[in-house]
Amino acid sequence: MNIQDVILGFLYDEQMSGYDIKQMMENSVSYFFDASFGAIYPALRKMEKEGLVEKRVIQQEGKPNKNLYGITESGKEQFQQYLNSPINPTVTRSDILIRIFFGRFSTKDKIREWLLEERDKNQDMFDNLTRIADACGEDMEHHKRFTLEFGIRQSQMIIGMIDEELKKLQIKGE
Repeated sequence: MNIQDVILGFLYDEQMSGYDIKQMMENSVSYFFDASFGAIYPALRKMEKEGLVEKRVIQQEGKPNKNLYGITESGKEQFQQYLNSPINPTVTRSDILIRIFFGRFSTKDKIREWLLEERDKNQDMFDNLTRIADACGEDMEHHKRFTLEFGIRQSQMIIGMIDEELKKLQIKGE
């Protein structure tokens, strides 16, 4: 999976601008795949050169022109190749886990600070994902609902583990 595969998936049903793609990512898949504008726009330019997407320029009064990108038949073929390719192993890169792993070189107070910060981030993610789930109700496509539920459960699990570790640190610290 790479940024191009994700963009092609978003463009499969409708044309979008780079901004639209970024917004869709933030509101749907950002808890397991995130990309900046600095990754999206170069990927779109490359995909246009490769014939995977076509750009349509929309003239706008009083503001810059809007570039809408649509998937081509070649883009659809490439996206289907991606969907039919072997699944890559999931690689987790976590700054908090690296810091905890090397926690013996830090202090209990610093570790507690890291854990509380990570707990807050996961609580925010849980709150955001449950808001999305509540807003969509049962209207959400089954496949999207599955990924949303995965994110909700993952954030719950992380919050639970952090709470357990904070209790252990409190007991050890007394």
